[in-house]
Amino acid sequence: MKAAIHQLQYWPGLRFFAKMRAADVFICLDDVQYEKREFQNRNKIRTKDGWQYLTVPVMVKGRFSQIISAVEINSTREWREEHFRAIKINYVHARYFKEYLPALEAVYSKKYVLLGELALATIIFLKDALGIKTPIRLSSEFKVVSSATRRLVDLCEAAGAEEYYSGSGAREYLDEKLFAESAIRLSWQTFKAIPYPQVYEGFEPNMSALDLLLNCGPESVKYL
Repeated sequence: MKAAIHQLQYWPGLRFFAKMRAADVFICLDDVQYEKREFQNRNKIRTKDGWQYLTVPVMVKGRFSQIISAVEINSTREWREEHFRAIKINYVHARYFKEYLPALEAVYSKKYVLLGELALATIIFLKDALGIKTPIRLSSEFKVVSSATRRLVDLCEAAGAEEYYSGSGAREYLDEKLFAESAIRLSWQTFKAIPYPQVYEGFEPNMSALDLLLNCGPESVKYL
């Protein structure tokens, strides 16, 4: 069994779902430290001027070591209305916008207290819409307390995986011998974005997979 592991993200991108689709089990890290200015609480959508971030406001002041699942959303901001409005404005002419509008309304009609539950809701929305069958599990289910590469190895063992499918960027810091010592095969993702039709002229890579879905619908999987 092949496992892939990644931090929870808000409206993740194509590389995230390509990795999920290639794995037999996908583990979302929810009990690791939250990182500011990363993609755990934000992602990109296409606009006529290029792209913009959709950023979820979170409570971080004085909470330097909180884990992702404990991060609270700042409810004093009307971020749900802002994000939904931005999506409608920029994708109203996307080919499959009307098809997925009811489901998007459902996502943004719910009140979220924690970033983790919101991120997971967007991941599940995209996973199902993209037709990806890989089961998702949360790292907190496994009660693993190790860190760095050791945590990844322990999660693979806990999930019963014989292979770990890693993003290529991790080559710089993974301790490969720990996988070998545990008889877990290490394989690397090689992903290159294939240009697909977008609402506006030109192609902007590295958007949320929501951009792909609203533009390409059932054919989105061809670009993963």
